[in-house]
Amino acid sequence: MIIKFKKVLILFFIVGLASCSQFSQSPTSRAWHNMHAKYNALLIAKEDYAYANKLIIDAEVFDQELPILRIVDSSKLDSAKLYLIDAIKKSSMIAERHSNSKYLDEAYLILGKARVEKQEYFNAIETFKYLNATASSDKYRQAALIQLFRTYIFNEDLTTASQVADLLKKEVLSKQNKADFLVSLAHYYKIQDQPAAAAVFLEDGLKYLPKGGSKARLHFCVGKLYEGLGQPIAARKHYNMCLKNKPNYKLAFNAKMGLIGTESLAKNTALTFEKVLSDRKNQDLKSVIYTKMGDIEKRKRNYPLAFKYYTNAIQDPSANNKTKTDAYTAISKVYLDELLDYQNASLYIDSTLSFIDSNDKIREDLLQKKQFLNDFVRYKLALDLEDSLQILSQINPIELEEKLKTIAEDKINSVKKAALIPEPTSQTSSTPTLQNTKKATWIMYDPIAIVKAKNDFVRVWGNRQLEDNWRRTEKTAGSFSLKIERIKNVQIEEKTDEALKLEESKKLKEEIDVMVADMKKQIPFTEIQTLASKRKQEEAVFQIAKIYNLRFKNKEKAKLFFKRLLDKHPGSIYEPEVLYTMALFEENSYNSSYGQTLQSKHAQSSFTRLLRVGISKFDSSKESEVTSNYNSLFKIYENEEYQNCLDGLEQSLDKYLGSQLEDKMAMLRIQCLKKLGKKDAYTISLTDFLRSYPNSDLIPTAKSLLSVLY
Repeated sequence: MIIKFKKVLILFFIVGLASCSQFSQSPTSRAWHNMHAKYNALLIAKEDYAYANKLIIDAEVFDQELPILRIVDSSKLDSAKLYLIDAIKKSSMIAERHSNSKYLDEAYLILGKARVEKQEYFNAIETFKYLNATASSDKYRQAALIQLFRTYIFNEDLTTASQVADLLKKEVLSKQNKADFLVSLAHYYKIQDQPAAAAVFLEDGLKYLPKGGSKARLHFCVGKLYEGLGQPIAARKHYNMCLKNKPNYKLAFNAKMGLIGTESLAKNTALTFEKVLSDRKNQDLKSVIYTKMGDIEKRKRNYPLAFKYYTNAIQDPSANNKTKTDAYTAISKVYLDELLDYQNASLYIDSTLSFIDSNDKIREDLLQKKQFLNDFVRYKLALDLEDSLQILSQINPIELEEKLKTIAEDKINSVKKAALIPEPTSQTSSTPTLQNTKKATWIMYDPIAIVKAKNDFVRVWGNRQLEDNWRRTEKTAGSFSLKIERIKNVQIEEKTDEALKLEESKKLKEEIDVMVADMKKQIPFTEIQTLASKRKQEEAVFQIAKIYNLRFKNKEKAKLFFKRLLDKHPGSIYEPEVLYTMALFEENSYNSSYGQTLQSKHAQSSFTRLLRVGISKFDSSKESEVTSNYNSLFKIYENEEYQNCLDGLEQSLDKYLGSQLEDKMAMLRIQCLKKLGKKDAYTISLTDFLRSYPNSDLIPTAKSLLSVLY
């Protein structure tokens, strides 16, 4: 009996083991694997994934633009990374040990999502593709497609992402899947710089999401999108909705800042900001608050107060590099776009570049702005200097001497005053301070201050030797001898002060004489010096006009400087280009006064050709006529009749504009100018050739001829 009982037990054990196989579809097997999958591996995987996301949320930085879909920086979130690794291991166990469980699809979904957040995009794509092919329900199949769409976006494969999106648009999605898909679409359009479409899709997706922190975050993202689109009312609506969805403290703070920033300009926000600043919880966020205060004052065009708040933001101990970058950028934009103060704009862009992240996408744009602003300031200073020097050259010698001495004295006094101004330390300064603010000069670097300090010592202590226990001299001396010593010291001091004043006066005179002599060297007294000064003026005026036109897009200012060049520098080497540019400003460029002047004065210029080429169309049937004309002119050239050849070529270039032999005729004209010794016209024509015929076979010849000249 005992043996039979043992056999029955063994049989039941074998049957039990067989029923627990993951490849069995029996009710017992499925129930056993469902229980172990749900309450062991899947439960831990879900908890790990949720906790990793909590760490990711807590690490979000609001001084940067929040992405709609979170992108994890695994190099900075090691703790979250560890939980994601564990979530991957636990969800993988369900596929390995409980493949007949009904929780297999959910496990694959968590596995793929954890891989995405770990930035293992290739493995994640394979996981979602597999789930899409094998999912037991439409719910998980569609969820896999949505996650696949997101992964392709993160992997910057937007073409494939678009194809997956087209498939999803044909599906009938569940409430949760619809919300996830619309949020993913919003992110897709935002990264393609379509904020309006992103806002619409995100707003639609929020309708299907339950209340909570995730919904609060997305409401904040919609608010930022609408604020950027210039729709403050819509932005305020979503900032308020963010606050109603239980956001964390950082998110709530930034939503409140968004609400204050989108209030009507007629409303006084100072009291609100004072309340926020006085809150002890916001001590580490003061720089952000000051920046927002500056933004509001900038919108009101109250620039001095805006500068004060931006400066407070920069100087606050809580300010990080991003905050300083934003504040300096805002100030530089005001100087550049509103006040048209390009010198200060250049200084503040320099300050921005010293704090901006090396990977920031606007860094390259700032570097370009810095370059052309530096060029502008350089040419403007050169122009102002030459204007001043030419005015000084017209003054009579006696008056000039007095004026130069006055200028020198003013410069010396301003340097001395600047040296004694300490660096501002107050955070409430009404003017923005740059990093290179000049500090007070140390007393040991100032010989005058040293002499004065020595005199003060002698007045109190007498003329003591530098030795140990120097104070004992006074104790051993009688009162009478001490009195005599002090009388002597006062007399010495009076003499020393008098000598010091004479020495200072002499030193000042010497400095003034040196400065006056240096300034005289710069003044153009002779005709050659005047011509050189005017040439510098000409160059500066032209470059300033070009910067206004091409960089600042300020056509009115550009016109003023172009016109100044034409009026004050007739016959300038830049005249053809200036006339061409001024003609383009007119409605009918070709027939405008500038266009006509260009054609009459510079018929063979490349700019004249550019002006005419738009309205002239060459008849290709005349090519044989052009060839015959060119051959005859070439024979004239070979006969050394260079002037006749030149006259004929200029007529032909005008008549046959656009022909296939035009570049050859232009090169032959250049050779005629060379033979006739017309060096200036020859040089200009070579430069024009490079500009007019960039694809010509004769470009190497033109370059070699030009290189000989320089």
